[in-house]
Amino acid sequence: MSQKESSDSNFSSFVVRTNNIAKELVSTASNYDLKVADLDFNLLDIQTFLKKADDEEHEIIGNELQELNDETLLGDKDVVIRQTYEIEIILADKEDKFSKLNLSIGANPLMTHVFASIKPGSVLEYFDDIHSELKSFINKRKLRANMLINVWDAKLDEEIANLIPKIRVSETFTVEEKIVLEVGSALDSNKTIDDKLIFHYKHEDEAKDENAKVDHYNRGFIKAVSENDLLIEYIKAKIGTPGRNCRGEFIEPKEPTVSHTPDFNITENILVVENDITTEYRAKQSGYVVFENNTYDINVEVEVSEISFKTTGSIGAGIDTDVSINVKEADAFKDAIGAGMEVEVNEINVDGNVGNNAKIIARKVKIEGQTHQSSVIESDEIEINIHKGMAKGKNIKVTRLEQGVIEGEKVQVTQASGGKIIAKEVYIENLASHVEIIANTKIEIKNFNGEENSFTITPVLYEKDKEEVGKYEGDTVDQKRKIRVLTEEVEKKEKILKDNAAAVSELKKKLAHYKESGTKMPGAFLAKFKEFQNLQKNVIELRKELKQKEDMYELLSAKANKFQADIFQAKIINHDYYKGHNEIRFKLLEPELELYLVPKGIAGEQCFMLEKNEEDEYEIVSKNTEGTS
Repeated sequence: MSQKESSDSNFSSFVVRTNNIAKELVSTASNYDLKVADLDFNLLDIQTFLKKADDEEHEIIGNELQELNDETLLGDKDVVIRQTYEIEIILADKEDKFSKLNLSIGANPLMTHVFASIKPGSVLEYFDDIHSELKSFINKRKLRANMLINVWDAKLDEEIANLIPKIRVSETFTVEEKIVLEVGSALDSNKTIDDKLIFHYKHEDEAKDENAKVDHYNRGFIKAVSENDLLIEYIKAKIGTPGRNCRGEFIEPKEPTVSHTPDFNITENILVVENDITTEYRAKQSGYVVFENNTYDINVEVEVSEISFKTTGSIGAGIDTDVSINVKEADAFKDAIGAGMEVEVNEINVDGNVGNNAKIIARKVKIEGQTHQSSVIESDEIEINIHKGMAKGKNIKVTRLEQGVIEGEKVQVTQASGGKIIAKEVYIENLASHVEIIANTKIEIKNFNGEENSFTITPVLYEKDKEEVGKYEGDTVDQKRKIRVLTEEVEKKEKILKDNAAAVSELKKKLAHYKESGTKMPGAFLAKFKEFQNLQKNVIELRKELKQKEDMYELLSAKANKFQADIFQAKIINHDYYKGHNEIRFKLLEPELELYLVPKGIAGEQCFMLEKNEEDEYEIVSKNTEGTS
């Protein structure tokens, strides 16, 4: 006989009264050299006791148990709730009705909610009294977990009732996915809130691990904000509310920690909004946040010696924040804006140079030094001393263009020596050599000092316009094809109507005669006439569709032609002599045509324009600077 069998044979069931069944089972198992899993119990009696602050403890039974649902009662720390149980401890039956049910009891951290989890693979067989038996089984598991029963379990019956139909339908129900039942719910405790100071204006920087590697390239040198942005938020300390867990134990909320009370000052540029929960500090204007002498303020102008990897990193304040930067480094041998730096502000004034691969985005830019050939400047208003990189904007002024690229609306260059300009209107005071200019309104040159220059007037300047024109051209070609096909179909069917007009007229007379005489009309005659009528209707519908497509073609053509509507007013004006080899081009979209001219031997001020003569031929003509012959 094994030691286990010997222990089983020595064990006899017995009755005990206890307030902790789990502890009693552990003690019994130890005394008989058994495992707790080898034991079970029958619940013979249960008593629930309630003690209030100034009363004697008393047992509550029946409907009195509903008193324990009173949240005021449960939230009173002087209230004590306990249960005692009379149980018969027995050996576990390995073949009972729920031997194949793998069910465990769990709870949330504070044990105010208790759940029964049925694991996949569990098997439940239906029998008549399964509801009460399953409830008893779950309650016994709750008692093993030292949870109170018959209180705070209003959903238990409902949860079991929802499960039983699944078991009844299949009779033997195998659980495929975990099933969770709520089997107890007492009084939740609201968590105590410690005070906290949140610096929202620092964005992600505040949330980073203090041991994390610092991104020096984009370290947030300027904390840009917009009007009404939440800069700083103080969350006030608040003690939580008490609760009670499913063991009947009172949950005492801890006292809050107060360690972040604001002790800084603010200026009139910051608004304070306070309520019972928080104190908010909001921006009254856009700009960037500064903190000096224990005072927070919002400024709009900042002055730095340079913007570089070592000093500030890239600056992304945004073009809508009213932030302006003055960069004071003016040494011709240094970069005021360092290599690879990106700057995005409302306005920037740079006393010195812009380095390689640097990028500036702003509403207004002024650069007193020079731009590197790989730099990019994007702004509505741009002023550059020496330009070698890329500049995009609306109104652009450059003192000296040296192989740089300019793309804008109105461009003024004092001296151009190599490079490319794309703009609606271009004015150059002194033109040297190897400059390509593309415009759609006017190119004007005051002093012409070089050669090998190219001047082009075209209706389409920018990539977005080229894409739009391409779309219109594609749609126009498609409409022309559809119009051609429809026209051929209409002409073909109209010819059939015309060729059969006499026969149809005779057929009408015969049909009228049959109708007047009351004689039945031959079916072939009637079918032929209906066929003719249907053809007439079809032609009318086709003509209507053709008109719609012709109207659409006119609309698309008008949209495409709007790009070159003003090309006949465009001018290329030179107030000086043309020297050496230079090229003038006028490009048309419809018809697709390019006119080319090399002006030689032309003295004095000249204005070249595009004209269409009486024979519908296009030519470049020379006029005076006012545009008249």
